[in-house]
Amino acid sequence: MVAAVFTMATGSFAQTKKGNLLLSGGTGLQFTSSNVKYLYDGETQGKSTISTFSFVPTFAYFVVDDLAIGLTSTLTTSTDKSENGDKYVTNSTMILPTALYYFPMEGKLRPIAQIGVGLSSQTEKDVPKEGSDHKYSSSGLAMNFGGGVAYFLKENISLNFGLSYTIVNLTDGDDSKSKMKQGNFGSNIGLAIYF
Repeated sequence: MVAAVFTMATGSFAQTKKGNLLLSGGTGLQFTSSNVKYLYDGETQGKSTISTFSFVPTFAYFVVDDLAIGLTSTLTTSTDKSENGDKYVTNSTMILPTALYYFPMEGKLRPIAQIGVGLSSQTEKDVPKEGSDHKYSSSGLAMNFGGGVAYFLKENISLNFGLSYTIVNLTDGDDSKSKMKQGNFGSNIGLAIYF
């Protein structure tokens, strides 16, 4: 088994060689619309619809064969709309310097590992049907770990599938004593171009 792994690891694609660029964009498979019903003691207290979408572009440079260093940005928007017309909108942005490693294997499938550490900001906005809006902002550090596979459709184009775990620590912009720690596990799919 070990000999088979070493044999498969001897080849390396030209697109992940030193000096090449990587441009990719993916969605977090969170383009969802959910209907939520709130119950208390069997009685309906309210209903809401939650819609979420995330986009994850990456731009990186292969500093050595199979290892790319660059920036990953995660843009997410979520809207929770209640049946009475009130809305709760959350927008978050992460900018993470990222390292991606493509395991050197022959064939169309290449395992990938990545890690990123950077900044995160989040804006939450209450938009009641009547009355004035309320806006809350927070910012802090974020860390992302991920892994997956790249399936090469052509020599310079791959379809990437992966799983990731993100840790975010945010501090309220108006009250430094108010903090939020969050861990997110997610899946993603994206298209990558190598040039």
